[in-house]
Amino acid sequence: MKKLTLFLFIFFGPTGYSQEVPADAKEAIKAIYTEALGQQQGYQWLHHICTEIGPRPSGSEASNEAARYTMQMMLDAGADTAWLQPVEVPKWHRGDEWSKAYAGGAPISLPTTALGGSVPTPAEGVKAEVVEVGSFEELEALGEEGIKGKIVFYNTYMDHSLISTFNAYGGAVKYRWAGAMEAGKYGAVATVMRSVTLLRDDLPHTGAMSYGDSEVKVPSAAISWQAADKLSAMLEGGKVELELYLDCGVQGTATNYNMIADFKGSEKPEEIMLVGGHIDSWDLGQGAQDDGAGCAHAMQVPNLMRKTGYQNKRTVRVVLWANEEFGLDGAKEYARWAKEHGVHHWVAMESDGGGDVPRGFGIGADDDRIEQVRTFKSLLSPYGLHVFAKGGGGADLSPLRGYDNFFIGYRPESQRYFDFHHSARDNIDAIHPRSLEMGAASMSALYYLLDNLD
Repeated sequence: MKKLTLFLFIFFGPTGYSQEVPADAKEAIKAIYTEALGQQQGYQWLHHICTEIGPRPSGSEASNEAARYTMQMMLDAGADTAWLQPVEVPKWHRGDEWSKAYAGGAPISLPTTALGGSVPTPAEGVKAEVVEVGSFEELEALGEEGIKGKIVFYNTYMDHSLISTFNAYGGAVKYRWAGAMEAGKYGAVATVMRSVTLLRDDLPHTGAMSYGDSEVKVPSAAISWQAADKLSAMLEGGKVELELYLDCGVQGTATNYNMIADFKGSEKPEEIMLVGGHIDSWDLGQGAQDDGAGCAHAMQVPNLMRKTGYQNKRTVRVVLWANEEFGLDGAKEYARWAKEHGVHHWVAMESDGGGDVPRGFGIGADDDRIEQVRTFKSLLSPYGLHVFAKGGGGADLSPLRGYDNFFIGYRPESQRYFDFHHSARDNIDAIHPRSLEMGAASMSALYYLLDNLD
């Protein structure tokens, strides 16, 4: 059947917006997926980032190497301009870390990792009696009398009954973020917590913590799920002491870089369609799921358009942000620059949920715009995209809220994401190439459709 390449179907959705969908949209979208799954360029980029560069913690030279590499890859893919934006970030250091539990008899070693931002223990470590709590309310009830001079063990969980693992994460991560700050108020000498994961594994999972404006700073660590089970069982038998050693901390600041690449639009170059992920990672693994996958997704969006012969009408801007994990410094600096130069974004999309199979998108916009995007569902649902939920974006887009008004968050399947998240398991072998490329194609296909709107 002869393709119709010039004629546009124009119809009015329930919002009154005019929708312009190219007559060959189905064929164009199919071509995007075929290119992604055939060449797997996103996976090749990610493989290099993970295996040749490796972990990219805040303040590291590896983060800068990744920024330089991705900039060159974007130029090779046809970007009109690409540049590195300097960002001042905390320089994170992690050295030796361990803990041992004592309850009479031989000590039991517990897999342990410092939380990001923790102060170190003294050179000789810290050893004290353990007190277990399951919430901030239990901590408060014990008060100074029950906490002072002890190590607080937060035996807290992600809620396994929640189908959305990100909602489960949101309910548990407060203990990682504020646990040391709260325990320090009552005289604790350190804190440890059950890792924020749903996998009952024996690897500790790190992540950012904060002391707020408190002058009291006690060392804070995570132990593995299995170690938490052991420690809790030991406490059921009576008094337990924990010896904790952490060589870690923020050692001043360093310069990392945001990577910014523009694929100039042919008709509306001043209207920017931003797509991004964060280039940094934690230091225990290679940062494949979090967020190397999101970087590969973002890079593939304009690349797939070009490879399939589509000329974007609006400018597609790829932004890979520095230091999301440790305070959103890259996102804040990019937003500051955009506002200073009067740069608005017609739409901005982020991928920071891993590289599993696509499920859909969250849309942060007014109701009319959300309904407009939902009219694309019939074209995208054959590829597994069924979620077009209200509310979306991502952490790195948050500094642009209130300045721009159309945000999208890519939503892949999330059931296994927190198995890898912030742990030594987050390596390239955690990525399934086809699943990763399905995500990249889904994001590119959505931007292809949005690019054809008025």
